[in-house]
Amino acid sequence: MNIAIVGASGFIGKALIQELLSQTGHHLIAISRSKLVYDSPRFEWRACDLHNLLQLEKVLEGVDTAVYLIHSMLPGARLNQGNFSDFDLSLADNFGRAARLNGIRRVIYLSGLMPESEMLSAHLKSRREVEDALRSYLPNVICLRAGIIVGPQGSSFTIVVRLVERLPLMVCPRWALHQSQALYIDDVTHIIAACIDDPKRDAQTFDLGAEPPIAYIDMLKKTADILQKKTLFLSVPMLSVKLSKLWVRLVSGAPKDLVYPLVESLREAMLVRPAHRWHEPGFRYTPFEVAVGKVVGTMRSDHTLLPHAFRNWRLKQKSVRSIQRLMLPPGRDAAWVAEQYVNYLPKIFPLLIRVVRQGSMIYLKMRGLPINLLILDYSVDRSSSDRQLFYVRGGLLSNSGQGSARLELRETLRGTLCLAAVHDFTPRLPWSLYRVTQAVIHAWFMARLGSYIQNLEPAASQTAVRMLNPPPRYTPNTTEHANAHGQEKEVTSASKS
Repeated sequence: MNIAIVGASGFIGKALIQELLSQTGHHLIAISRSKLVYDSPRFEWRACDLHNLLQLEKVLEGVDTAVYLIHSMLPGARLNQGNFSDFDLSLADNFGRAARLNGIRRVIYLSGLMPESEMLSAHLKSRREVEDALRSYLPNVICLRAGIIVGPQGSSFTIVVRLVERLPLMVCPRWALHQSQALYIDDVTHIIAACIDDPKRDAQTFDLGAEPPIAYIDMLKKTADILQKKTLFLSVPMLSVKLSKLWVRLVSGAPKDLVYPLVESLREAMLVRPAHRWHEPGFRYTPFEVAVGKVVGTMRSDHTLLPHAFRNWRLKQKSVRSIQRLMLPPGRDAAWVAEQYVNYLPKIFPLLIRVVRQGSMIYLKMRGLPINLLILDYSVDRSSSDRQLFYVRGGLLSNSGQGSARLELRETLRGTLCLAAVHDFTPRLPWSLYRVTQAVIHAWFMARLGSYIQNLEPAASQTAVRMLNPPPRYTPNTTEHANAHGQEKEVTSASKS
């Protein structure tokens, strides 16, 4: 059986590779941007930018089961516009489409424990959305909801170690009394391997966590004891999540994009639901203290308890990725949103921009001057009614040339949302100037576009739910995208909306 590990370069992916190579006979396909090498004839690495649907479709060829380990709380570009939940949703939608195309039979997704309350943090809402997105494309998704994973290089556990290592006095707010159920990395990989080989687990959700539940303050205390740190813990009655985010970030040295969503998730207890508890004859979770002892020993031997365990996430390449979600009116699709995008530009910037179409090319021109601000190339072959793709081919504002820079509009979550994304864009403006001008204007325009499409007349009734059957290819009609003779057509505010 061919098993794909999507996000294989993370600490869970690497541990899973070791588990599957040593305990199974499966052929492993590691999918990541970072190269991985293992001395085994059953191991194969395939490079992929998971934001690139075409690449993802190719690397998933021949896969029987996929393990999806992607969480996007750390940046993948120099400038990331949008929040991590939109990035997570876009990646999950990409994967779901590619997995469906390749006929993958089973997907295992490592999600997060959810509190009993429906008042989920942004982090946990994102995990839930990813579950929903995957299931909207694939009939057999196994969701493993896990608490804090105790493992070397694990982000959450490394933050715990940092706090204990660096603070002789720790003031613990009320959220530190909330309980959770952490689990050891080896237990996680064992359960994933068990799901791969057991069809009885298919299309189910399991909650993973060691017994008994443990409060976050007790996690810190037990970790301090194992590290032989004499840390004084002081409990206070305040919740103070905002203040906690600040001091956890400063003390741990972890990036804001990672710390803030994690700390916000601590508002509620996160416990295993009895009806969804993982059951396996003879299996016992590793106790928290034992797991911490093993991991701390490994981290010390690898010198990862030093102050700079988190790498510098500020990327030097001047690349931009921007993703915003737009609420999709009933009966509308991504092709309709693409039309509104193009038509709305000269409406909102009437003195600056005019839009000209010639064949598949769309030129955003400076009004009154023969200057192309941006040139977009509509991809007929790679577009459909629920996904519209435009490549950036140049212009005064772009330095992307003939590269992979692209604008993408796609439906997700069964047609309720449209994600508007710019990938791999390189600006021509100096970086510092771009950040305070073009980048800000783009974000503002996308927000206005979202409001604009909500206020248009409702569409005639049409089916918006597309689950397992791929939608038909969308081909732009000659009157809307180019005239029959290839002559230029300017889009004005009177154009059809």
